[in-house]
Amino acid sequence: MIYILTGPVHSGKTTLLKKLSCELKKQKVKIDGFLSEVVLKDHKVIGYDLFNLIEEKSIPFIRRTGKEQWEKVGSYFFIPESQTEANRIILGGRDSDVLFVDEVGPLELAGKGFWPALKQVIFKPLTKYLLVVRINILKDFLEVLDQSNIIVFDIKNSEIFPQMIKEIKKAV
Repeated sequence: MIYILTGPVHSGKTTLLKKLSCELKKQKVKIDGFLSEVVLKDHKVIGYDLFNLIEEKSIPFIRRTGKEQWEKVGSYFFIPESQTEANRIILGGRDSDVLFVDEVGPLELAGKGFWPALKQVIFKPLTKYLLVVRINILKDFLEVLDQSNIIVFDIKNSEIFPQMIKEIKKAV
């Protein structure tokens, strides 16, 4: 089963996932994965940190400044060591009930970033996946998945939190 949380940029998707991960842990659901938490400096976004849900620690993930050889999408550079860590988490998440991946973006749609690791596991029914996909690329991503075991949750839905808990608990 693949769950997708969608919505526009800075609409609260990661905040909701952090709350959801805490609640699922309380209910003894085994989760793994990572969140992409915004990093601000002087009230401006300078990048994102990779928050490991098992270790509950963050490392720099994406920044507005970087090295020329790093992968880049728009104005953001992807730190290679963090990409490696994201891949490690994805490939190691097979023992979890739900694997959180925040977020699948344009880099992954192009077959880069952590898509090669995610592609290795996502089409196997061993784990449930909770992916964050921005609304503007959702249609393209659904075409890549080409599966029927998908439930899409829109951040704009006021009942989203209890609905997500109910659906995930039902599946594990």
